[in-house]
Amino acid sequence: MTKRSGAIVTDSGNSARKRIMFAVTTPFAVNSFLASHLKSLSRCFDITLCVNLKAYPLSPEIEKFVEVVDVGFERKFAPFRDLLTLVRLYFVIKRRSPQAIHSITPKAGLLAMLAGFFARVPYRWHTFTGQVWATKQSFARCLLKAIDRLIVSLATRVFADSASQCRFLREEGIVSDDGIFILGPGSIAGVDTGRFRPDAAVRQMIRQELGVEEETCVFLFVGRLVRDKGVFDLFSAFDSVAERAPGVGLWMVGPDEEGLIPDLKKKGLAFSASTRWIGATLTPETYMMAADVLVLPSYREGFGSVIIEAGSCGLPVVAYRIDGVIDAVEVGMSGVLVDLGRVDSLAEQLFILAGDQQKRHSIGCNARERVAKLFSVEAISDAWLAHYRNSLVN
Repeated sequence: MTKRSGAIVTDSGNSARKRIMFAVTTPFAVNSFLASHLKSLSRCFDITLCVNLKAYPLSPEIEKFVEVVDVGFERKFAPFRDLLTLVRLYFVIKRRSPQAIHSITPKAGLLAMLAGFFARVPYRWHTFTGQVWATKQSFARCLLKAIDRLIVSLATRVFADSASQCRFLREEGIVSDDGIFILGPGSIAGVDTGRFRPDAAVRQMIRQELGVEEETCVFLFVGRLVRDKGVFDLFSAFDSVAERAPGVGLWMVGPDEEGLIPDLKKKGLAFSASTRWIGATLTPETYMMAADVLVLPSYREGFGSVIIEAGSCGLPVVAYRIDGVIDAVEVGMSGVLVDLGRVDSLAEQLFILAGDQQKRHSIGCNARERVAKLFSVEAISDAWLAHYRNSLVN
């Protein structure tokens, strides 16, 4: 097992710092959701992060203030490797004796709650950020729901990142009526409004690098390229828009975790010249600064953090009306929502925004104001820190 340790930031006034262990399947989720929280918490606690370092690049900044342990979490079902990871995780926990273990993402949640339970970690917390089974049918749905119920039974407390997700989990019988909580106003990470902001110079630079004219209306997708994110719906909608409004572009930003790019390219042959494939990046904000509209036709989300990140950059969003997303978007003010699976409605809203620069600007300004008011990273990190202090500090 590979292990890398960073320089832990210490609190000189505390000689008996408690240790918190975080378990996350891939660095993608760490970079997107936890970086600011880990830095804030490291001022008061010793932090260990267990993650699969081979899955995706971890932001180098994170290793400056937490210990990072490479654990071979697999996103997909892999019984033998999962068992080995469970054993590794158990021994990592026993060696470090954390007072709390906090997991995020499904596979890390299952293995961390099991290992934490067997190792008798006093505080075992899990945060739900969307349910894999929400789009599944029959046996797969039943099995995955059973796993989530097991996670809940092993955890001493569970959280979600939106009010609508809490409601959904209660209605589906995963948690009891008073058995799930939200830290702060919602969203798992909040937004660093200094990092995610409008920037005309960056906009010009990125567009020049990609060979895109200033007058081109660019639609932006940011996230993992997986079917549940609605990427095929996005391409169908964009195909319709490109036929009616030739001066548009589409940028795809994020890792291709399911090998979908070849099929997506075939589907989009008619407008291939208008599409840019950016791939994985540690600086999604630069593309948000340079684009015009964020599109998120996802079929399931815990909250939709990318929506408020783009909003902080002054972008309106067009998305499907689903749990989680309805908490991130104020309809008519910070974005537009259409019924799930209605590709024709998705295309129509994209077409309207493509032809109305003033509307894009107005909604984008509203979105940035809303993010600064409700979802700043400082507000969310303070809520996390308050929870840990109240729970762990005597």
